[in-house]
Amino acid sequence: MEEAICPLCGSTNNTATAIEEKTYYFCGRCDLAFLAAQFYPSPERERERYLLHNNSLEDRGYVGMFEAFLERAVLPFVGKGVEALDFGCGPAPVLQVLLEKKGIPTDVYDPYFAPELPPAGKKYGLITCTEVLEHVHQPRTVWEFFCQRLQPGGILAAMTAFRPPREEFARWWYRQDFTHVCFYSRETFRWLSRHYPLHLLFLDNKNTVVLERA
Repeated sequence: MEEAICPLCGSTNNTATAIEEKTYYFCGRCDLAFLAAQFYPSPERERERYLLHNNSLEDRGYVGMFEAFLERAVLPFVGKGVEALDFGCGPAPVLQVLLEKKGIPTDVYDPYFAPELPPAGKKYGLITCTEVLEHVHQPRTVWEFFCQRLQPGGILAAMTAFRPPREEFARWWYRQDFTHVCFYSRETFRWLSRHYPLHLLFLDNKNTVVLERA
């Protein structure tokens, strides 16, 4: 197998494994697991897949998931007067609506469905990123963006399923979505907090992390 470079930390210290005719790597530095780039889906296939998501304000389960996310990962850490950016909002910006109901004005960005980035100098007191990090082909670029766009003391609240140990990875349901290409462990977020100006405030055992911009 060819040498791979971790798309998050740039390390070549990666262990390869073949699963269902695809190659995955486990980074020995930041603990990210990632799909070999030749297996990444095309933008067309990605967009088609995202359009199949039936996520709306009428879906009580979907809204309930976001309400729970706000209660544990946003509202305990964010004060009044904060402006937010929902990064990767998808075709129906449900989280934007829920945040604004809480009195938090919210911009949205999504490469397919809201592709216009906010003005270059605009910074935020809150960035949310829910069920997005696993889709990102260039994670280092995204983490640099977060650091650039968060105000000092600003909060990044993210949700992505944390990957299990390597021996369970092949059977893990989250891996089986073909648009999922990067898989974070809890240690990956600890690595991020050591190598970016981000202080780890909250990290559960399942899928939620909160970081504060230094």
